[in-house]
Amino acid sequence: PEIRTGFFADGAKTIKLERGQQLELHSADYSFKGNNKKLAITYEALPQTVKVGQTIRCADGSLVLEVTKILEDGVMTLVTNDCEIGERKNMNLPGVIVDLPTDRKSV
Repeated sequence: PEIRTGFFADGAKTIKLERGQQLELHSADYSFKGNNKKLAITYEALPQTVKVGQTIRCADGSLVLEVTKILEDGVMTLVTNDCEIGERKNMNLPGVIVDLPTDRKSV
């Protein structure tokens, strides 16, 4: 399994993010429809897994976020580059041990 972003509100297919803006990653409710201020993600343990200052890469690294604050049900991040992303993009947490179930059939 991969960590992924969720779907967007109002039928939007993409959102534009600008360098320097804040973006909240919400980990408690994947059904939440996001926008350019707040996105749902599939990894509920994100607030317990990352630390302030760590990097999160999204959409194969085309979007780079820096964790600025740990929230009860997510994290607040700083967008470090201008980017336009679509729904359900992959997310990577460089240097972080991620506790996701594995698919034993493929081992």
